[in-house]
Amino acid sequence: MRLIQRKAPSPLAYPLAFAGSLATVLLVVFAASGDVDTAIGVLSRVDLGFLARVFVVVGLVGLSGVLSYRSGLWNIGQEGQAIVGTLAAVSAKNAAEGLLLAAAAAGAWTAVPALLRSFLGVNEAVTTFLTALAAVYVARYFVETVLKDPTKKGFVVTVEAPPMAVVYAELLLLAVLTAVVVLYTSRFGLGLRLLASGEDVARYAGGRPRLLVFTAIVLSGVVAGLAGAVEIMTRDSGRYLTLQQVSSGFGLYGIAAAWLGGLHPLGVAVSSLYIAWLYEVAVNLKTAANFPALVANALIGIALLWGLAGHLLYKYRVVWR
Repeated sequence: MRLIQRKAPSPLAYPLAFAGSLATVLLVVFAASGDVDTAIGVLSRVDLGFLARVFVVVGLVGLSGVLSYRSGLWNIGQEGQAIVGTLAAVSAKNAAEGLLLAAAAAGAWTAVPALLRSFLGVNEAVTTFLTALAAVYVARYFVETVLKDPTKKGFVVTVEAPPMAVVYAELLLLAVLTAVVVLYTSRFGLGLRLLASGEDVARYAGGRPRLLVFTAIVLSGVVAGLAGAVEIMTRDSGRYLTLQQVSSGFGLYGIAAAWLGGLHPLGVAVSSLYIAWLYEVAVNLKTAANFPALVANALIGIALLWGLAGHLLYKYRVVWR
């Protein structure tokens, strides 16, 4: 078996990846549930409010992935950037301030790997991953000290983040999605996309590779930070952090949405809704069949694998000889 590059990308690759992911999930759910009635209940039970909330958070992280991966840059630290955004939101007085602080804090946090990549050529996949690990420990420090709620005697939790209605979060997602689409129709956006073909190509087209690399990574971090702020501010209750709940895990979900959506902003919107539904299915499996919460990561991992397969088949065809 070998792969041969297509003369033109296949438009069917990503729909086939979606279908493959859905078929695999259905098999897993029917096998895990043990009977048809339970499986149908697991697949059809949907809390629309919860679905909308998860959809927005995953969508924002997915768009963060688009901003990075379409430029050929590997920001895999969205989880850490979201944590930084969450901390910033907790320290805010209202939702608007929370979003502004989250964007600024996550942008500053991501500027370190962006500068290292732009001027020293340090691999951004390594630095963003390491900074994601560091973000967990930084968050625990803030939970225990600066942001600790002094009124909760005997409990180590932060003060509560300001509330944010889900509808405003949806409008924010729409605004970010529109901004990404507009960006990629601009001359600067063309330079960002040309980075995926190499810095020399971007330079030949009149772009400044260092500026483009820095911008792509920092913008990706800013959007991931917004996702962290939205995640905590749109909770119905418990809008605080504990030492055990510093990381939400939505970083992986957004990366899966980015690849399953073909690294296209509109594709990410569709795949984020699908990922949010998968999360609901995992929750239903936990309650109906007593499966562990980590089954959600398994289902999202399946979606990520199918998304990567779709990206491969989009560019290459398989020859069985």
